[in-house]
Amino acid sequence: MTKTYLGIDLHKRSSVWTLLNQERKVLYEGNVACTPDQVKDAIQRLPFKGNEVSVAIEPVCGWRWYTDILEQSGMNVHVANPYKTRLIADSKLKNDRVDAKALAELLRADYLPESYKAPEDINDLRMIVRHRAYLVRMRSGIKNRIHGICTRKGLHLTAENPMLKASMESIEKGTEEEIKDLFIVMKELDAHIDLIEKNMSNISRNETIKLMMTMPGVGVITGCSIYAEVGDFNRFPSPNALASYAGIVPRQRSSGTSVKLGHITKVGSKVLRYSLVEASFRIRDVKKSKYLFSFYKKLALKAGAKRARVALARKMLVILWHMVKNNTPYIDRTIESTQSVVIS
Repeated sequence: MTKTYLGIDLHKRSSVWTLLNQERKVLYEGNVACTPDQVKDAIQRLPFKGNEVSVAIEPVCGWRWYTDILEQSGMNVHVANPYKTRLIADSKLKNDRVDAKALAELLRADYLPESYKAPEDINDLRMIVRHRAYLVRMRSGIKNRIHGICTRKGLHLTAENPMLKASMESIEKGTEEEIKDLFIVMKELDAHIDLIEKNMSNISRNETIKLMMTMPGVGVITGCSIYAEVGDFNRFPSPNALASYAGIVPRQRSSGTSVKLGHITKVGSKVLRYSLVEASFRIRDVKKSKYLFSFYKKLALKAGAKRARVALARKMLVILWHMVKNNTPYIDRTIESTQSVVIS
């Protein structure tokens, strides 16, 4: 069977296709508008069909619906890792055709760094988690706006905490229309967020999420967020690989015997990283977890509270990896008994 390699440089409204054969000869080049009908027409125009074509495409813009159409035609789609692809294929000469050809070349040479394409159920949960996070950010912005208006106008009875019930009742009876409008919008957001969180409570009956929720600091929202971003824990061969995916491993510069570690990479899932750090802030005393809090306090004395929280977030993710891999709920142990079990 003839094997061909299609590189697609995808943008919001257009894309560039370059098709190569095993001998690196260009068999087809063309611009394709980013609409379902135009993509289907372009597939029909290719000189090779279906399983004769392997595709390399970066996960940008509307890549999911785009790749779904390609897969439905029988093509073997590979989703490139855009960060690693740039490092490999970076060139002084850069345009859409060059980028499309570079993707095809990397795929032909079996040197294409790939990204994870989450299954539909995991992707649906991701969209729910991210939609909730967006609405929560909007609500926080409105709260900050209300605080600012109360302070600016000298409403001292409500400025300290206008979110208290007594303060809200006072504002609703008052004449400050600007603040009243913001309260109406905030109540609308509260209602939408409550509906999403009820939906997430139903989703949290998933066995993996229920298992993760046995760890202190991990509730329904955090458990759903971690599961949505990680998906299948088995795709990570080690806990360090999962920590790297979350971007909470230190940057490293090594030369000979010199090894220098820097700040965390922050290369990976922002939602996962935020969820873990937020969970680490819930470990405030030994009542939550003697082991986790002791780990935090010991490190905080050496490196400071901020770095200790990030380190605790990584520790919690590492433990979660072991919990899921071994199908074991969280058990709070002493630091000494866990040194040989849990990787820091």
